[in-house]
Amino acid sequence: MRHGSRALAVLVLLTLSLPSQALAQRKARLVGKLVDQEGKPVEGVTVTITSPQLPEFKEVRTTDRKGAFLVDFRQIDVTYVYRFEKPGYQLTEATQEWHLEGTQHFEWVMRRQLSVPGGATLTVATSEEAALAYNTGVAALKANNYILAEAKFREAVEHDPELRQAWGALAAVQVELGHDRQAAESAERAIALGSMEEAVLLARWQAYTNLKDEARAAMALEDMQRIGRRLEEAKRVHNEAVALARRGDNEGAFARFQIALNLDPNLKESLLGLATAGMALGRHAEAASAAETILQTDPTNEKAIRLRYNACLGLGDRVRLVGALEGLAAIEPEVAFNGLLKVAFDAYDAHDLPLAKDAFAKVVQLRPTYPQAHYYLGLIAVGEGAMAAASTHFQRFLELAPNDPEAPSVREMLAHLTKN
Repeated sequence: MRHGSRALAVLVLLTLSLPSQALAQRKARLVGKLVDQEGKPVEGVTVTITSPQLPEFKEVRTTDRKGAFLVDFRQIDVTYVYRFEKPGYQLTEATQEWHLEGTQHFEWVMRRQLSVPGGATLTVATSEEAALAYNTGVAALKANNYILAEAKFREAVEHDPELRQAWGALAAVQVELGHDRQAAESAERAIALGSMEEAVLLARWQAYTNLKDEARAAMALEDMQRIGRRLEEAKRVHNEAVALARRGDNEGAFARFQIALNLDPNLKESLLGLATAGMALGRHAEAASAAETILQTDPTNEKAIRLRYNACLGLGDRVRLVGALEGLAAIEPEVAFNGLLKVAFDAYDAHDLPLAKDAFAKVVQLRPTYPQAHYYLGLIAVGEGAMAAASTHFQRFLELAPNDPEAPSVREMLAHLTKN
């Protein structure tokens, strides 16, 4: 019994001695903290610590809900390198030369990953030049080429001053480049055009903060918080609308989707819901407008493409239908071709030659080898006095359909055009 007691006593003594040995090995301790641009803790950051003078040294930590992490160092008078990583935030690195013993507290800022408001390329704008410049800016931003991105987004708004996506993206890039005065102006312009995206609001707040404009920074922060609550309310109302739609109450759903969009005009899901409920209620004009709003920033959205086509069909608006059919061609080429052809022939028969010309031209874009489209485009060109265009279309018609019943008359017209 005495022997067992002695063994237990030795074990206790050994256990009690371990902390003092550990303390003897530790020379320094870092209590680190990661915060975002607003000073809020960033949880879940992977922290990797290495040292160029200590090849075998590597410690990995993860920040807690307070954004904090702790690491012990056994050596001082060396350089420690920190790497901070978390999805949605920019990769951040820091270097410290550590010379003091004891505990030190340090705080680092992690910036949210720079992104384009809207997040996608754009093919719909008031000009092809604006869309091309914007898309080039997006590509430059993804490559972290902020100087080129700024130049391209600025070019986009010069071509299309109402393009709020470009103004918002320009603001975010200008903050990153330290062009804070211009960033604030770009963000204000985007917001005036209806943008409520977090990236734009954050860029405005960051710009005014960097400029030490405390009054405007406070207002920007208040707007971020207020609009954040507004967007959350929009999502709540949207969910109510979805529940009503599932129960077959399209009237109630339509009304709730409208309320959600009043709170957040950019809520794509509510625009889709409004268009869908509108179609069920025969409210084709509202359905078409909702679908077209989506396609302005998301031109490949298949649901919106189909909804716009069906809504324009229901409206009987042949001008809008041509645009809808052109968009539909990407997913339903045969339906689009036949639809455009019908619009073109109906418009020609009704002597609506501008619409017929537009529709036949889009038929040619879809199917360049369709001879009748060239034939009618040639006739329309003759009526407009555009003889060179008429000759081009008639020649193409004869190449494609030399034995067509109309071929002899086309040859006569070509001979007349050539003679004159």
